[in-house]
Amino acid sequence: MQRIKFWLILFSVFLILLDKFSFIGKIRDSSTVFITKQVTLIHDKITTYPYLVFLEESKQRQLEVENAQLKRQIEQYALIAKQEKNHRANASELTLLTTSNQSLYNDFKVTVARAIINVDYLLNNKILIDAGTSNGIHVGSAVVNKDGVVGQIGITNDHNSQVILITNPNYKIYLQNSISKSKMLAQGIANNTLLVKYINKNESLAVGNILVTTGLDNLYPANIPVAKVTKIFAENNNFNSALCTPVVNFNTLQYILVLANANK
Repeated sequence: MQRIKFWLILFSVFLILLDKFSFIGKIRDSSTVFITKQVTLIHDKITTYPYLVFLEESKQRQLEVENAQLKRQIEQYALIAKQEKNHRANASELTLLTTSNQSLYNDFKVTVARAIINVDYLLNNKILIDAGTSNGIHVGSAVVNKDGVVGQIGITNDHNSQVILITNPNYKIYLQNSISKSKMLAQGIANNTLLVKYINKNESLAVGNILVTTGLDNLYPANIPVAKVTKIFAENNNFNSALCTPVVNFNTLQYILVLANANK
């Protein structure tokens, strides 16, 4: 029995020395540290996961709000920039309108108005303007813009007027060749087109020529551009005819001038 105890004690001492001075102790200590660390990390993740999820969702919502605010700011800045650009363009057009060809309007009372583009009116070869009898506008007055003749006042009230465009079938005007000064009659035929009649067969009129006002009707000043010749064809008489397009683009009208003969 004593011998067994002796060998047990000796074996225990051997294990202690082996554990202390061999690699087994190092492996055990390293394993213990690793396992403890992993358990701690897992515990931390389990305990902090709900908070992290809430924090992530909160940050996501905050980012969405900030992005929406930023998008609105960008849209507002873009709108302001566009409005400023349009304002500058309108101011430039208004300045050009009131300063160009000013000498042509010496015998006319001039009223500036803004065109109101309406598809239904354009289909009927008419437009509206934001000036009426309270602004001194009267039926029959001439209407022009910086490019040329627009038409003539057809109906008016206190604050608005209807303009009959030169392409309206009810509109007629005497024109002249800007080069030869030969006279001819033009009438609107809709579809952004005028038909010019009574062109002398000897008239040196060519496609691309500009026809202008004569100034003989006391309605328009002389030499205001009206239409460009697009096609010439012969009639069975001593005259030719021509198709023309207005020099004014009615779809992009901004400002116009209403002319009233000051001598009337």
